[in-house]
Amino acid sequence: MTNSVALLNSESSVWQLVLDRAHVECNDYLGLEILDMVGYQGFFDGYAQITVPDEFRRDWVNAHYAGVLRTAFSEVLGDSFVDFKISIAPAEKNVQVMSTPAAPKLPPVRAPRVAAPRRRPRNKLSLYSGYTFENFIEGDCNSTACEACKSVAENPGDPALNPLFVYGKSGLGKTHLLQSIAAQIVKTKPDTRVIYCQAFDFVHDATAMYKALKLKTGNVRELATAFQDKYENCDVLILDDIQLLECKKFCQEKLAILIKHLRTLGKQVVLSCDRHPSNFNRLEEGEVPPERKLPNAIPSISAKLLAPLESCVAVGIDVPDLTTRIKLIQKKSMNIPFLDRDREEICRFLSLPPRENVRVIEGMLNGIRALNQFCEENLDLNVVKRLVAPPGTTGVEELTVKGIAETVALEFGTDLMALTSKRQDAGVALPRKVAMYLSREMTNTSLVNIGEFFNRDYSSVIAAIRSLAKQMDNDEDLARRVKDVRYLLEA
Repeated sequence: MTNSVALLNSESSVWQLVLDRAHVECNDYLGLEILDMVGYQGFFDGYAQITVPDEFRRDWVNAHYAGVLRTAFSEVLGDSFVDFKISIAPAEKNVQVMSTPAAPKLPPVRAPRVAAPRRRPRNKLSLYSGYTFENFIEGDCNSTACEACKSVAENPGDPALNPLFVYGKSGLGKTHLLQSIAAQIVKTKPDTRVIYCQAFDFVHDATAMYKALKLKTGNVRELATAFQDKYENCDVLILDDIQLLECKKFCQEKLAILIKHLRTLGKQVVLSCDRHPSNFNRLEEGEVPPERKLPNAIPSISAKLLAPLESCVAVGIDVPDLTTRIKLIQKKSMNIPFLDRDREEICRFLSLPPRENVRVIEGMLNGIRALNQFCEENLDLNVVKRLVAPPGTTGVEELTVKGIAETVALEFGTDLMALTSKRQDAGVALPRKVAMYLSREMTNTSLVNIGEFFNRDYSSVIAAIRSLAKQMDNDEDLARRVKDVRYLLEA
């Protein structure tokens, strides 16, 4: 070779000088580890020859630190440097040992007892004991997400569900499902190393390393090793509420690298967020996120993180429907001393208002439980109605004929204008009867005034009320529907 520089085992060697410069520019915990695994073969005909153990590290160096290495080699080698070439180092081959004459037999020597290898310390998980699959109320609104999480807990690392992305509004049960995965894996696969943490814990760890790298405020190597041991070396990573990473660009990039690394190794990743990945604004490299002036404005996230999120298996959780709310209230009110004869009706009454999330329902039940301790009354349906009514009201006096008619129209799929018109078809006549019936039952409005609102005389109102009463006697489903509307109005 006409131009070659051999690698010297000293601090002044070419590669050591290149490494020193690369470490100054390195702002990545994974980069520190990968650069230390790069081997230097020499400088030949203007090209620096370097090796890495595998394709993952080769692709990572080319994608993230090719420019840094070229700059460092140019500074060390000068104008003679053209570029570097990177290759995968060949695996070490077994060395064949030549046979030797048999040695004389010696008395048997007891082999020394070898200590068993130390197991990796398991991080103590902060899990709520009540968050298990057995305690999760499954319904149409969350069945897909629940089944996906159960499958991950049974077979973590399954490519069909890796990474898993659970999304939905706050308070719908995402944390319950994620902690259920962690609890199930710890219980059934005790040797599996599981990391469950909130996004702000990840932000704390990543930010500490960032400050050490950029501001020189800590031991970079120590922080990088701790970060790697916690996140990169786990078997299952469960990260909750990643929308909190919105304004943390450095943390977003770290998470993107981490997801790719764990996925390459076949490790399971489970994420949760308050929205689907498609509902984020994509920020390209160097783009400044727009200022969010409104709380409901669409948040922004870097393209580096959005790419792996878009490739996740996304399963959503919706607002609980009526059936799910009933099952949820029945489950969570088992320790509230409702009267047995009224328990079913109480649960239905409490479930009818379309409450937005599980936390609202839990708060309502906690309030009933606390108020009952002070009042010490028998919790029948009437007492429960009084306990959940707004302060200073009974929940009845404020109702108006118009308000009742609007609620009935909404529940029966029609509108107020149709109820007050002259139409007599079944799609309007039945809800009109229900509105008249409930207006008479739940307000002090006279029959004349009720008739005036619906453009009918008082005799038509009497006839409608009597007709509906007979229909409910013969039709349990209709009676149930009318009672549900009444509960909705009372709540």
